Amino acid sequence: MDRLRSVWETLGRDDPLWAVLSQADKRGGRWNPQEFLATGRVEIDSQMAALAPSGYPRRRGLALDFGCGAGRLTRALAAHFERVIGIDVSASMVAAATRLNADVANAEFRVNASPRLEAVADASVDFVFSHITLQHIPASLAAGYVGEFFRVLAPGGAAVFQFTTGPDRSLRGHLFDRVSNRWLNFLRRVAWRRSTVFEMHGVREAELAWSLQRFPQLRLLTAGDDGAAGPGWHGRRWCVVNDAPDAGRAQGAPC
Repeated sequence: MDRLRSVWETLGRDDPLWAVLSQADKRGGRWNPQEFLATGRVEIDSQMAALAPSGYPRRRGLALDFGCGAGRLTRALAAHFERVIGIDVSASMVAAATRLNADVANAEFRVNASPRLEAVADASVDFVFSHITLQHIPASLAAGYVGEFFRVLAPGGAAVFQFTTGPDRSLRGHLFDRVSNRWLNFLRRVAWRRSTVFEMHGVREAELAWSLQRFPQLRLLTAGDDGAAGPGWHGRRWCVVNDAPDAGRAQGAPC
């Protein structure tokens, strides 16, 4: 956890928008903030449209953006929900998100440098969203956070999260499979011309399925391939819903 926080503190301090969306031509502060934020609107509007036929989430009260970075998805979620909390391990990222989204009254940002979602109550969140975040977290931590998504999901709520299961079967994937992050980080430092780089990690889908079984009120609504992790990685996107009636929702719990 300390190492993860240290990496993202540095990235958030040096070039937060590029650290979130690492396009080669945007390195060095070259992201236009409005263009950057527009990518979040496209992602969230598309996801909400895809969920609409299912009827989930049944309420539009509280949304949680896990791994909020500079807040592009938090901002977009604020157009769909009464209140949104963006959570990140990095204080420098949270500071960047707060600056970039100072005009969004119903969004707040919190540092969470813990394996748990501290101060988020059981069954209190209507929509949990996480995109291109779990793939950068070591597997044991990532699986634990998914368990936290399940814990905080309110009756009638939906949790949508993207992750990687590991390298794919392409030539690049075979390279990633055979070379450790220690050596891949060296190549990343050379390619990106920076000393601090983020890593890629996979989590076993079977482990997430086992965690889901601990919550009988939850159901895997959809699971499909997701290409957001980029070439060489097998990405997945799950949507989990809470089928419990709204009467079972936690009342008065702080979040």
